[in-house]
Amino acid sequence: MEETISLRELVEIILKGKWLIAIITAVAVLIAALASFVLIDPVYSAKATVSINNGLVPGKQQGETDSYFNEIITPAAYIERVKSPQVIEAAIKKSGLEKYNVKQVESNLTIESVQNTNLVHITLKGTNPSDVKKMLDSILLAVKESLFTEIQKRIKEDSDHFAAQAKIEKEKLERLLKEYRQKAQVLQLPPSLLLDAVISYNNQYIINLDQARLQGVSSITEKDLISLNELSNEIKSSSDIYREYLAKEQQLQAFAKNFSVDNKVLTISAPVKPETPDSPKPLLNIAIAFVVSLMTSIGVVFFRHYWQESK
Repeated sequence: MEETISLRELVEIILKGKWLIAIITAVAVLIAALASFVLIDPVYSAKATVSINNGLVPGKQQGETDSYFNEIITPAAYIERVKSPQVIEAAIKKSGLEKYNVKQVESNLTIESVQNTNLVHITLKGTNPSDVKKMLDSILLAVKESLFTEIQKRIKEDSDHFAAQAKIEKEKLERLLKEYRQKAQVLQLPPSLLLDAVISYNNQYIINLDQARLQGVSSITEKDLISLNELSNEIKSSSDIYREYLAKEQQLQAFAKNFSVDNKVLTISAPVKPETPDSPKPLLNIAIAFVVSLMTSIGVVFFRHYWQESK
């Protein structure tokens, strides 16, 4: 025959074990409160949002200096740079918080990009709200300095390359001019032609040699004229190449002086000192402990009743 139990009996069982229920629940709530307020260190979060814009527009022809941005200044490259040990180490030194090491900071750093945008969210967690804010500020600054240093390094490498090429071309140009002067002197050309051959203004060489200018020079042969014209054309070509290298060098030098990453990497939302911890949440923990312990204690009371009745 099946045994049934009424609601009244259930209530009576609970009332008989009310002190046990109260003790278990109180102990659980006390433990949760003690852990939340005393044992567990509070964790604070500082957050920042950064906009990465290299200025490149799809479909638009790139400028000569755009190549310095299109690979380095992108959301993906920025995220990898933020996580790099070199940047984190520089941020630690810059913030003066040497009590933290690179692994500690890296493990508490969360970075994510917003899909289909150029925005990057950066979150840093820690037990000290002032340190968290200060460290994240230093990380943002260290990333900018790292970008600036790398781009400046690339600009200098290219500028030095163009300067070296310009020097080589200038030496070649001077050799050609010397050869031209020697030939002109051997052929006893008029002084005006010699002057035209060696005019130099702002590193620009002008060669003006044509048939009309050579009229009246009876001693020059057609072979000599062809040789001089070939040499003149070679000088003009070398002069153009030299000026091109020189212009590129000067352009990069001017670009290096005026370049800044501030308009490429914008801090949309700067870090602020967190006022309340993310965890633990004492009220939530106490509420969960209360509900769970209450249900557990009731279960214990029913189990005790069943055990006693089944003897």
